[in-house]
Amino acid sequence: MTVSFIQRTFSVDGDEVTCRFFSPEPEDGGDFLCWYEIGWPEGSRTFRARGIDAVQALLLAMQMAHADLLSERERHGRQVLWLDQRGLGLPIANSIRDLDPDGGF
Repeated sequence: MTVSFIQRTFSVDGDEVTCRFFSPEPEDGGDFLCWYEIGWPEGSRTFRARGIDAVQALLLAMQMAHADLLSERERHGRQVLWLDQRGLGLPIANSIRDLDPDGGF
Protein backbone atom coordinates (compact mmCIF):
# COMPACT_ATOMS: atom_id res chain seq x y z
CA MET A 1 0.00 0.00 0.00
CA THR A 2 1.20 3.48 -0.80
CA VAL A 3 0.25 6.75 0.86
CA SER A 4 -3.42 7.67 0.52
CA PHE A 5 -4.01 10.22 -2.20
CA ILE A 6 -7.65 11.12 -1.60
CA GLN A 7 -9.96 10.96 1.37
CA ARG A 8 -13.43 11.94 2.50
CA THR A 9 -14.64 12.49 6.03
CA PHE A 10 -18.12 11.38 7.07
CA SER A 11 -20.10 11.78 10.26
CA VAL A 12 -21.11 8.47 11.84
CA ASP A 13 -23.28 8.90 14.93
CA GLY A 14 -21.62 12.28 15.43
CA ASP A 15 -18.04 10.96 15.17
CA GLU A 16 -15.72 11.84 12.30
CA VAL A 17 -14.95 8.79 10.16
CA THR A 18 -12.38 9.20 7.40
CA CYS A 19 -12.29 6.99 4.33
CA ARG A 20 -8.91 6.99 2.58
CA PHE A 21 -8.17 5.71 -0.89
CA PHE A 22 -4.68 4.64 -1.91
CA SER A 23 -3.19 4.89 -5.39
CA PRO A 24 -4.02 1.84 -7.49
CA GLU A 25 -0.99 -0.39 -8.01
CA PRO A 26 -0.30 -2.88 -10.80
CA GLU A 27 -0.27 -6.57 -9.95
CA ASP A 28 1.51 -9.37 -11.72
CA GLY A 29 -0.73 -10.39 -14.60
CA GLY A 30 -1.84 -6.88 -15.51
CA ASP A 31 -4.69 -6.19 -13.06
CA PHE A 32 -4.60 -3.34 -10.54
CA LEU A 33 -5.32 -3.28 -6.81
CA CYS A 34 -6.73 -0.26 -5.01
CA TRP A 35 -6.72 -0.32 -1.21
CA TYR A 36 -9.04 1.75 0.93
CA GLU A 37 -9.34 2.25 4.66
CA ILE A 38 -12.27 3.35 6.79
CA GLY A 39 -11.28 4.76 10.17
CA TRP A 40 -14.23 3.71 12.32
CA PRO A 41 -14.36 4.89 15.97
CA GLU A 42 -13.78 1.29 17.06
CA GLY A 43 -10.77 0.87 14.76
CA SER A 44 -9.64 1.13 11.16
CA ARG A 45 -10.51 -1.52 8.60
CA THR A 46 -8.64 -1.92 5.33
CA PHE A 47 -9.97 -3.53 2.13
CA ARG A 48 -8.97 -3.79 -1.52
CA ALA A 49 -10.62 -3.78 -4.92
CA ARG A 50 -9.24 -5.29 -8.11
CA GLY A 51 -9.78 -3.86 -11.59
CA ILE A 52 -8.50 -4.35 -15.10
CA ASP A 53 -6.87 -0.92 -14.95
CA ALA A 54 -6.21 1.76 -12.33
CA VAL A 55 -9.45 3.64 -13.06
CA GLN A 56 -11.64 0.57 -12.62
CA ALA A 57 -9.80 -0.45 -9.44
CA LEU A 58 -10.35 3.00 -7.91
CA LEU A 59 -14.00 3.11 -9.00
CA LEU A 60 -14.65 -0.33 -7.50
CA ALA A 61 -12.89 0.66 -4.27
CA MET A 62 -15.16 3.71 -4.01
CA GLN A 63 -18.24 1.58 -4.65
CA MET A 64 -17.13 -0.92 -2.00
CA ALA A 65 -16.47 1.84 0.55
CA HIS A 66 -19.91 3.27 -0.18
CA ALA A 67 -21.48 -0.15 0.40
CA ASP A 68 -19.54 -0.53 3.68
CA LEU A 69 -20.80 2.84 4.93
CA LEU A 70 -24.38 2.06 3.88
CA SER A 71 -24.28 -1.33 5.58
CA GLU A 72 -23.49 0.38 8.89
CA ARG A 73 -26.64 2.43 8.38
CA GLU A 74 -28.79 -0.52 7.33
CA ARG A 75 -27.52 -3.29 9.61
CA HIS A 76 -26.57 -1.35 12.70
CA GLY A 77 -28.86 1.68 12.56
CA ARG A 78 -25.98 4.13 12.57
CA GLN A 79 -26.46 7.66 11.30
CA VAL A 80 -24.02 8.06 8.40
CA LEU A 81 -23.85 11.54 6.84
CA TRP A 82 -21.67 13.58 4.52
CA LEU A 83 -21.98 17.37 4.70
CA ASP A 84 -24.98 16.84 7.02
CA GLN A 85 -26.80 14.93 4.26
CA ARG A 86 -27.73 11.24 3.92
CA GLY A 87 -26.35 11.13 0.37
CA LEU A 88 -22.69 10.14 0.66
CA GLY A 89 -21.51 11.40 -2.73
CA LEU A 90 -19.70 8.23 -3.75
CA PRO A 91 -20.33 5.96 -6.74
CA ILE A 92 -22.65 3.05 -6.03
CA ALA A 93 -23.16 -0.30 -7.73
CA ASN A 94 -26.50 -0.60 -9.53
CA SER A 95 -27.36 -3.75 -7.57
CA ILE A 96 -27.56 -1.81 -4.28
CA ARG A 97 -28.73 1.59 -5.53
CA ASP A 98 -31.96 1.23 -3.52
CA LEU A 99 -29.93 1.46 -0.28
CA ASP A 100 -28.96 5.07 -1.09
CA PRO A 101 -31.91 6.80 -2.74
CA ASP A 102 -30.49 10.11 -1.52
CA GLY A 103 -27.56 10.45 -3.80
CA GLY A 104 -25.20 7.74 -4.97
CA PHE A 105 -24.00 8.15 -8.54
